[in-house]
Amino acid sequence: MKSNRPINLPLSQVISVNSSPTARASILHRISGVILFLLIPVLLWLLQTSIYSPERFNAVFDNMVLRFIVWIFVAATAYHFVMGIKHLLADMGFNEELQSGRRASIVTFIIAAILIVLSFIWVMF
Repeated sequence: MKSNRPINLPLSQVISVNSSPTARASILHRISGVILFLLIPVLLWLLQTSIYSPERFNAVFDNMVLRFIVWIFVAATAYHFVMGIKHLLADMGFNEELQSGRRASIVTFIIAAILIVLSFIWVMF
């Protein structure tokens, strides 16, 4: 008996080169949300430390590792925001067809990549 139930693919197969851009966009949107959730306590600690005194502010933001963590948070926020807008537009009925959905995913990948590169320049330099 053949089942019509959906198949849960392993994560490595979903993000593979052969998978569709919409599948990659969706799973990476979820991953960026998890990254944001996990980094919130770290960023709250950085905020608390940096506003204690000017010396601690300089100590926090002169550290390249901490600046890299801040960049990861900003990059995940940018990606999550852009893909969230794409999902909201899809919920309103735009880009529901296969081809337009793929085009929308590719466009949002490009926009997110530009924002991530700009945030790297902003945070690291």
